[in-house]
Amino acid sequence: MTVRHATDALVEEGLVVRRHGSGTYVLTPPVVRFLGMTSFSQDMRDRGLVPSSRLLSFEVERAELTVADRLQVEVGTSVHRFTRLRLGSGEPMAIETVWIRSELVPDLKPADLDGSLYELLARRYGLVPGSADVTIEPLLPDADTRELLDITPRQATLFMRMTDADVNGEVMMIADCIYRGDRYQLSAHVPARHFASTPPSFQTTQPVG
Repeated sequence: MTVRHATDALVEEGLVVRRHGSGTYVLTPPVVRFLGMTSFSQDMRDRGLVPSSRLLSFEVERAELTVADRLQVEVGTSVHRFTRLRLGSGEPMAIETVWIRSELVPDLKPADLDGSLYELLARRYGLVPGSADVTIEPLLPDADTRELLDITPRQATLFMRMTDADVNGEVMMIADCIYRGDRYQLSAHVPARHFASTPPSFQTTQPVG
């Protein structure tokens, strides 16, 4: 009974979690991701974790309207699309889907995508992102996503939609990423000068269907 009370206290403090039919497990601290241009691989290395990836799909296709609009290209433009499961020391952390103009990465192959995409783009193609637009929404994942991320049906995730532009402001690639809500916190630094003359405003969006 004493052990049960002690375990209950640890659960309330968020230090351990009970998984029905499995047992009680120690929770690792969440990764704090700052809204900047740091890659997933660098995030993991900075926190003492070993980054790795599992390629789920890789296609060369013609951009449909939504993708073309986000990439700022003509409908039908050739794009590389790939989805990866990102892991930290073997634990699923995120699922990312990337679209990039094929003309920028003409010889890109599935075997190239086991590490940092940013590092690959800079080293092989001379592509360096200069800015990114990011939108973040809470998301209740579907069954396939839950299985890949090894999470329960009640575990929320963070859905991040990104548009990366080069130093000249031209869109390089777009990405849709789903992060485990129990492994990530997002943080942003907002300089006080942005609030000096007018109060901050917040944009409301319709729920994603």
